[in-house]
Amino acid sequence: MDAKTLLLIDDCEDDRYLIKRLIREHSPKWSIQEAETGEYGLQILHEVKIDAILLDYSLPGSDGLYTLPQIKQSHPFIPVVMLTGQGNEKVAVESIKKGASDYISKGGLTHYALIKAVNNAIESTQLQQKIEEQNKELSQFAHVLAHDLKQPANAIFKMGQLITTKFAKDIPQEALNKLHLLTESSMQMYQLIDALVSYTQLDLQSEHLIESTDVTSCVELALTNLAAEVNRSNAAVRFGSLPTISAIPCFIVQLFQILIENSLKYCEKKPDLTICHQSDETHWHFSIQDNGIGVPTEYREKAFDPLFRLHSAETYQGSGLGLATAKRIVNKHDGVIYFADCENEGSKLNFTIKKCL
Repeated sequence: MDAKTLLLIDDCEDDRYLIKRLIREHSPKWSIQEAETGEYGLQILHEVKIDAILLDYSLPGSDGLYTLPQIKQSHPFIPVVMLTGQGNEKVAVESIKKGASDYISKGGLTHYALIKAVNNAIESTQLQQKIEEQNKELSQFAHVLAHDLKQPANAIFKMGQLITTKFAKDIPQEALNKLHLLTESSMQMYQLIDALVSYTQLDLQSEHLIESTDVTSCVELALTNLAAEVNRSNAAVRFGSLPTISAIPCFIVQLFQILIENSLKYCEKKPDLTICHQSDETHWHFSIQDNGIGVPTEYREKAFDPLFRLHSAETYQGSGLGLATAKRIVNKHDGVIYFADCENEGSKLNFTIKKCL
């Protein structure tokens, strides 16, 4: 069995002795660093190369759930196994949510269970790191590819405009119509490439970007970005004072911009939008209700699929990635998004954002 160096963070000397004995009797090549507090454990982690951490939930002055995010912030890919009291499933679930690779109960602890938990944690963390590295490589590839694809699309658009402007008098109307279609199509391609890159890069944003976010300001910024569309349609967008939440601010702006733009696009008269919110113990609840054409019940779930279009691009322009991107943003904030039943005409879209991410 390969030699490993473990960091055992546990304030109970008897528990540390038991764990060390279990490991040394059956895995003598493994070495163990000990810490009685989370602070000392973090210090060791910065000084010694550690393969995995055994972290006790009950620590003096704090607990393992407080120490775990600190570990993950400085060493995101180090495996952590949380040591819990017997049958404490709630702690176990919270541990996994905060970044632990596995958990194990101290009650009836055996060498087999301990070694299995450590090895599983190491394997799963290595796989996670490999996936993240591959995602970064794919993101870089997508960025380069997008840049290369956007150049010819932009060139086609500008050349079409130039020909139309300079030779309009000499070109038959049928040919001018074809040129107009060409420039429109190239611009749609340009916008689709941008939407695809934005969609693929969402998961690469780190949680450390989460901060206190004023939703009212986010909606106002989204409306500023959509000023031309709002003015052109003479839309009414109503909202009161919205809450301050824990979120990634630029994503919340993007989320509202997508949803408001959708409501403006799919309306055949003067758009009328109302943005509301409620809350419960765990989540903020937001809704956007409009007076547009609505979404048939049978398509409400499928509408969030990437590139799904209920209407043709000739009828309503767009990339087909708007709602899919909105869903990924909401999922990233541990929420859900869905179309709800609407008493009047139009559609009502609800989404939630988890509190205290």
